[in-house]
Amino acid sequence: MQFMFRKQSTNIVLIGIILAVASSGLIFISARNANEGWRNIRDDVVLQLMPATHKENIDVLHRPFISEVDVGGVIDAGTKYQFVNSVMLEEWNIDEDTLYAQASNNLDAISRNIKVEVAQASEEDETAKYVIVELDDGYAAARLLSDGVRKAITRELGESYIAAIPTRDFLIFWHKDFSLFDAFASQVQNEFDQEEDYPLTPTLLFVDSSGIQEMINNEL
Repeated sequence: MQFMFRKQSTNIVLIGIILAVASSGLIFISARNANEGWRNIRDDVVLQLMPATHKENIDVLHRPFISEVDVGGVIDAGTKYQFVNSVMLEEWNIDEDTLYAQASNNLDAISRNIKVEVAQASEEDETAKYVIVELDDGYAAARLLSDGVRKAITRELGESYIAAIPTRDFLIFWHKDFSLFDAFASQVQNEFDQEEDYPLTPTLLFVDSSGIQEMINNEL
């Protein structure tokens, strides 16, 4: 028996702005494509973020992202997805690197035409920018792993900025010198605390050309 995660959505509001979507519903069904050959399934595997504790409950392929969050691969089935495990790799006769490389490419592919909204709290203050990603496919937070998405955010916010992924379906970026930094950080914590189905982390992340760093007490 395998875990399959349903992808459903309702709106979330952060400081008066619709930012992302929330999802619910964990169900059990038989593995969709676990026995299909890699050639038939490789276009459907996508990177996905999950709590680091997830691996304690089910057999799932995982790599560390930050202290509270791991990166895995999933088989996307449209309205549901299934995490890839070590048994599947054996059946497909591939290694982890092959899986992660393909899943990363596929994440980039499904991220090329996403809607990115840039908002500015003050017309006089160039640092008062934040970027909203609205999605209903279950991979909002995972878009942080996409090189293409991060490059798009860099064009809007500069070479370094803050990212937050309190839930699987919640992704927001803001300027590192944003005047509402503390207010946004507080709301991120609230969203994490209120999420029952797919929480990730309230920890803020600092993004620059060197990569993604976990912030401690909202500081590097």
